[in-house]
Amino acid sequence: MGQLTVAQQRQQAAQAFRGDFQRMSGEIAAALPPHIPPERFMRVVLTAVQGDAALLEADRKSLFEASMKAAQDGLLPDKREGALVIYAGKVQWLPMIAGVLKKVRNSGELASIAAHVVHENDRFAYVLGDEERIEHEPKLDGPRGAPRAAYAIAKTKDGGIYREVMSLEEIEKVRRVSRAANKGPWVDWWEEMARKTVLRRLAKRLPMSTDMDDLIRRDDELYDFGRRGGGDRPFKAVANPLADQIEHQPAAEEPAAEAVDDELDAAEDRGGEGNVVDDGSDFPGDEALRAMERETGRGRRGAGREG
Repeated sequence: MGQLTVAQQRQQAAQAFRGDFQRMSGEIAAALPPHIPPERFMRVVLTAVQGDAALLEADRKSLFEASMKAAQDGLLPDKREGALVIYAGKVQWLPMIAGVLKKVRNSGELASIAAHVVHENDRFAYVLGDEERIEHEPKLDGPRGAPRAAYAIAKTKDGGIYREVMSLEEIEKVRRVSRAANKGPWVDWWEEMARKTVLRRLAKRLPMSTDMDDLIRRDDELYDFGRRGGGDRPFKAVANPLADQIEHQPAAEEPAAEAVDDELDAAEDRGGEGNVVDDGSDFPGDEALRAMERETGRGRRGAGREG
């Protein structure tokens, strides 16, 4: 009987939200781009809310605001283009990699753009020098193994090519300063977040409009860039996680002291310093990190590779 009462309460809450949301139809229609019918967008939002009882229990104002941000971005909260996620009792609109790529392609500012995750059983080569290039052949006839890196490539209309490669260590530095490091998007969609992370870094060098930059940074509120101390399991750096695949790698050197243009830059550059709070939960990168540490201890000293 108690379960039925809970189900009835959720149904009533869903009906109340539907009524309030429908009263916002005029504002939603004004925010949406012409190619997305308001009825379709509202149907997707209602489906997302009805499929996740936690959204109905979260702060209602933030749910409406997150839905409006999705409309302004011209993306659907269908867990492909974007998702409505909860942090600290409030709903946040989180564009996902498919939505970001769709928006960039539709903007007409680039000829093409893509981002991918590299797994340990893939063939991957990142070549620097006069003819920089990335070669990636995903393993298709068996397990691809744990993730080890991510990269993004963009081509401009004038023929320019921009590349960005991030090791698992660098991606995890960003994840570790997330307020939702061990829950939410970084657990449910780790590869999506890894692809978005490397795309964000690449985007800083691309010719993008202000609204595109805002779209890529929608999830900044999920990061706590000043967090320090208290962790029982501090982040451990991995020695050259791409060394087996990269044909040439520049000597490591300390980055020059310079002003950063936003807080995410600071997180990416300093996210691994000190002890970061971690509840010890497993995440998709854990096993890959442990495997790399074991491999580093066994073979790379003999091969003469430096950590």
